[in-house]
Amino acid sequence: MLNLIEDRNFLRDEQKNFIEKILLGPNVSFFIQKGTVEGARDVNKWFCHTIMYHPEEREPNAPIFNSNYAEQALDIFKTFVIKNNILCKQVFRCAVNITFNTVGNSCPIHEDHGYEHKQLLIYLNDCIDKKAKTILYDKDRKKILHEIEPEKFKGVCFDSCPHNFYFPKKDIRAVLVYTFI
Repeated sequence: MLNLIEDRNFLRDEQKNFIEKILLGPNVSFFIQKGTVEGARDVNKWFCHTIMYHPEEREPNAPIFNSNYAEQALDIFKTFVIKNNILCKQVFRCAVNITFNTVGNSCPIHEDHGYEHKQLLIYLNDCIDKKAKTILYDKDRKKILHEIEPEKFKGVCFDSCPHNFYFPKKDIRAVLVYTFI
C-alpha cells in the first residue's frame, strides 16, 4: 500500500510570491543535465537548480547547500510537513527540476536513492501539458499505484517507490523536489 499525501493549500502568500518572482524568476541559475536518471541509458536533457546536494555527491567538509535560496526552500518544506503531520529526521536533497519536450516521452523508472526515503514534490507552475504526470509504481515496477497530475502549488509526499514522469510536449514542468527521512 502506498502512503501518499496530496495538499493543494499549504503555501503562504509570501512563499507563492517567492516561487513565482524569485525561484522561477530571471535571476536564478539553472544548469543543463545530461540525463534524468544517473547510470541509465537516458539522453533526455533537463535543467536543475541544486539547493541541497545529494548525500552521495557531498565532499567531506564541503557545504551541503548550493543555493542562496536554501532557507526559503526549507521553509516551504517545513510548512508542508508541519501542516500534514509528517515526521522528518533529515532532509537529504532539495532541487528545482525543469523538464521540457525532449527526445523521449518519459524518464526511466527509478528511485532517487538506494535507501529508504520519502519524497516531496511541489509543482511550481501550471504545466500546459497535463499528461506530464509523475507515475508511481509497485516494487516490481509493473503496476501503477498512482498518477500525479502537475498542478501549480500542489505538494505530494510519498514513500520511496519506483517512479517516473512524462516530459511535457508544450511549455515546461517545474518541480521542487525534496528527499528526506
